[in-house]
Formats: sequence, structure tokens, C-alpha cells
Amino acid sequence: MNSTVLLFSIGSLIVLAMLGYLISLLLAIKKQKRLLQQAYQQRLDRLQESIVIIAKAMLTDECNHSEGVLRLKPLLEAYGKIQLNAFPAMYQLYLTVREMPIKEERQALAKKERRQLDRTRESTESKLEQQIKSELPQLLEGIK
Repeated sequence: MNSTVLLFSIGSLIVLAMLGYLISLLLAIKKQKRLLQQAYQQRLDRLQESIVIIAKAMLTDECNHSEGVLRLKPLLEAYGKIQLNAFPAMYQLYLTVREMPIKEERQALAKKERRQLDRTRESTESKLEQQIKSELPQLLEGIK
């Protein structure tokens, strides 16, 4: 009888220890999920803030529309709730300028080529300016 009680006590202690370990693992998983959710939300907040800054700069002409759409496209893709192609004028401008060289590649072009690219970009910008200015408030509303 003593050995039965002893074995039962040892078994109970093992089960309780395993239960304690299981509870500690579950709490650690819960904490990790909470931290991941917080990090994800912080990332979304930073993306949203960047999108708002660029869109407002485009509205006030602090940022030209070509540069703005080039910056907005990857931010909106990462944000995930809305895409640039939901805004036809901005997307059309993006399609026009996405392949245009920048920085050193642009400097390496002949002056005549640069001027031609500038004319293409500027004419597309001026053609789409009013539509883009009407799409920007929609974009700002859509990311709230």
C-alpha cells in the first residue's frame, strides 16, 4: 500500500510539473503573439504616417507628383490595404515614370535625352495634375 501511494504521489508530481511547464509555454506564446501584433501595428502606423506625409506634400506642391507616386507605390504595397492602381491618374503617372533613370543613371544620359524624358514627365504631370489632386484626398481618406 505504501508503494502504491508513493507511486501515485510521484506520478501526481510529474503531472503537476508538466502542467506547470505547459502553462509557462502557453503564457510565453501569448506574450510573443502580443509583441508580434504590436510590432506589426507599429509598422503599419509608420507606413501610414509616411503615406500621409507624401500625399500632403504632393497636395501642397512640396513634392512633385512624379516623385510622390514613385515613393507611394512601395509604401502602399507594404501597407496592403489600398494599392496605387486604385487611383487611375496617379497610377498612369507611375507607369510613365517608373522606368525613367534617376541619380547616376540619369546623369549618364545625354543632355538631349534628359530633356526629352523631362518633357515626357512634365507633360504627363501637367495633364494629370488636377486628377491627381482630386485623388490625393481619397487616398488620405482610404488609409485612415
